[in-house]
Amino acid sequence: MKGGEAVEGWGWARKVQVVGKFPLQYSADVKIVWSNEQCAFAVETYFSQCHSIVAVQRAFRTRYQIPPRDRVPDRKSIVLWVENFRETGSVSEKR
Repeated sequence: MKGGEAVEGWGWARKVQVVGKFPLQYSADVKIVWSNEQCAFAVETYFSQCHSIVAVQRAFRTRYQIPPRDRVPDRKSIVLWVENFRETGSVSEKR
């Protein structure tokens, strides 16, 4: 494997910089699109878990049976969904 090759694994593509045998840096290249149901679940959990992002991520992983090192919504996404819900009453993207 050469530096900068795309590697398939755990459901998304990522670029890996390799020196010798060991990867140095992982950077996600593919944007994950979460469904409205998943966004709504994250917002509900955020309010019921005393505004804890980590609790939302754990509950999300459990609810949707996501493997330990696979992706869950990041802090930025959850905060965006909550702010959007507060402003519009919906988790759908603003238009």
